[in-house]
Amino acid sequence: MDSNVLEKCIEDYGKDVYSFCLYMTRNKETAEDLYQQTFLVAYEKGELDDARNPKSYLISIAVNLWNNQKRKYLWRKKKANIIYFQDEDLTKLSSDAETVEETVIKQDEEELIRSLVNELPEKMRIVILMYYMEEMSVDEISKALHIPAGTVKSRMHQAKNRLREGMVQYEG
Repeated sequence: MDSNVLEKCIEDYGKDVYSFCLYMTRNKETAEDLYQQTFLVAYEKGELDDARNPKSYLISIAVNLWNNQKRKYLWRKKKANIIYFQDEDLTKLSSDAETVEETVIKQDEEELIRSLVNELPEKMRIVILMYYMEEMSVDEISKALHIPAGTVKSRMHQAKNRLREGMVQYEG
């Protein structure tokens, strides 16, 4: 792969890959490192092909790199320190037609959902993020994580149930 192809991939998919890394790692510095490593690995492998869904390929590289990093961290330490981030830019996306009340309610709901997703076990959280945030299909997630499609569906089902329970507890 030449540098022009890499630049085009960064331009086309960079924002999505970085956003995914940020949600997965929940730490800005770690997400930036993971983002850079993802494109470095893609460049070194030279296997990016526009016909084969490069975004899905890049996301799968990021997930594999993150899993490897976690294993290394856990091996060195019994517990990895995770710092939660505040990304207010994502919650400021409101239209002018909304009232202040509607905007505040929407922001509260987004924060609740984000916190509930962050509380999910990592296996469930990654599947939910890949499906809803990156709009990957069950088959794409299955291939990226090297797990059966039934396992992806099971994790999504369990995650949805936990999210639903969290929403009910919040409302109640």
